[in-house]
Amino acid sequence: MEILNNIMTELSRGIPGLVVAGVTLIVMFLALIRKDSALMVLAAVLTIPFAYVGAWTGFGLFVRLLPLFSLGSAFAIGRDDPIFSWSLSAPTFGYMVYIIFRILVSGV
Repeated sequence: MEILNNIMTELSRGIPGLVVAGVTLIVMFLALIRKDSALMVLAAVLTIPFAYVGAWTGFGLFVRLLPLFSLGSAFAIGRDDPIFSWSLSAPTFGYMVYIIFRILVSGV
């Protein structure tokens, strides 16, 4: 369990965190444009390291639920519902942009 904790922490900080967050944004945007639910599921999987380091109370609880928003968006893409697919992916998209800015400001 300690190895998993270290991997998740390393993937959410520094240069690896910047790369993973950037790839998540690109994959999420491509999934919404191409209407491909498999890409959105991949984006949800890539969101897990950032959700893993969140807390269980307050805003941290919302961060822990972000992969579920992406999975809900994948479900909406599969049902051909563009309003829900874009609106359910918006919180995750916004948080990934926040993560990228936070990593850049911290002076990687």
